[in-house]
Amino acid sequence: MACGERKKEKHKSDDADVNTAVDTGEDSAVYIEADSWRSWSPPKSLSEYSLVRFVTDPFKLNGLYSASARYEKGDKWLTVQIIDGSSDQGKREIREHLEIVDMERNYSSEYGYEKTLVRNGIKAKEDYLSSPANQYLIKFIVDDHYGISVKSNAESAEDIWAMIDELDLGQIEGS
Repeated sequence: MACGERKKEKHKSDDADVNTAVDTGEDSAVYIEADSWRSWSPPKSLSEYSLVRFVTDPFKLNGLYSASARYEKGDKWLTVQIIDGSSDQGKREIREHLEIVDMERNYSSEYGYEKTLVRNGIKAKEDYLSSPANQYLIKFIVDDHYGISVKSNAESAEDIWAMIDELDLGQIEGS
């Protein structure tokens, strides 16, 4: 194959991977591939936060299937990342999520805290970094192979958990 022909083929495959933009009525765009990620798609809003971006397979790695959604409300934001651990690559990526099931943490200091807890029958790890970051990171596993990570600068962990409940992540179970 000549170099020029390879370039043409590469451009064709690149075009197939291009996400389309959907206007949300705000100044931002939501990026959704032609087929939504598995059977789950994020709601357009969580509490008073609006969906500003949804990307399927943001890492673009063979054997790693994932989705990422970002919500915003003024200067507050929440990012949800879902990684399918059914492949070898996916299992490596959700290793920490899988370890949470057997983990017990309850540590706090002036810099924040790290704890494990059970919410709606699911064991999770909740981290908080205090000022100036003021950010939460919550990780858990759904249906034994979907690693979920939720990062936010919301006012409280309770606010984040309420939004997690609104995500209806049960839709991805058994996909």
